[in-house]
Amino acid sequence: MLGALVAWTVLDRLAWPYPAAVAVAVLASAVLGFAVSRLLMERLLVMPFSMAVLATLGVQLALQNGAQLLWGASPKFFGGGWIAPVQVGGVGIVGQQLVIFLAAAVAFAGLAAVVRSTPLGRAMRAVAQNREACDVVGLDVERVVRVTFTLGVAFAGLAGALMAPILVNVGTTLGLPMVLRCFAIIVLGGVGSVPGAFAGGLILGIAESFVAGYLTLQLRDAVGFAILIAMLVVRPQGLFGVRVRA
Repeated sequence: MLGALVAWTVLDRLAWPYPAAVAVAVLASAVLGFAVSRLLMERLLVMPFSMAVLATLGVQLALQNGAQLLWGASPKFFGGGWIAPVQVGGVGIVGQQLVIFLAAAVAFAGLAAVVRSTPLGRAMRAVAQNREACDVVGLDVERVVRVTFTLGVAFAGLAGALMAPILVNVGTTLGLPMVLRCFAIIVLGGVGSVPGAFAGGLILGIAESFVAGYLTLQLRDAVGFAILIAMLVVRPQGLFGVRVRA
């Protein structure tokens, strides 16, 4: 939501080019993520997980209402991006869709490389597995959480800025449908798996397109929940997840 609205502001009010609007949106989202992490998320490390969930819900409501004060409740027409049709393998798509796919592929490849092959990535995996053990060996858990949370919010801002030309009208409520789809994507790909998240997003997007194109548009939003339920029944660890013993 913030990424899309910041990109709209830069594009519409400042008349900057679309790539610059995307860059500013990512930067603004990263600053927001850093601030929320410092003010809230790092303070919740010693709290039960349910407290963090409720806290992020509160942040979501606060951001949505704050955005309504800044931008108003009415949707804004987003006039940027590459919306000219292109042919890919004999299939006609909007150019922005190709940009989104390429940007997602690069972003996920970079994130996977960081998580797998860098000291920061190893620290992320260690904190995710056992935070108490990380404290014992002297790992700066708060710093790892701060960097991870900031990076995640920056990626969310990038997604909003890239999706805005496809959505055409952007407003303060566009984030919630994306969040609901993310639950299905995470379960489908496997919790903690970067390649799984990428594959899960592709599968869900293709499934929604087929349902909307060959059945009815009204059933499109139900596809994610149907996949979520089916995956929990058939393979709870997801496509790329690993079953572990408690």
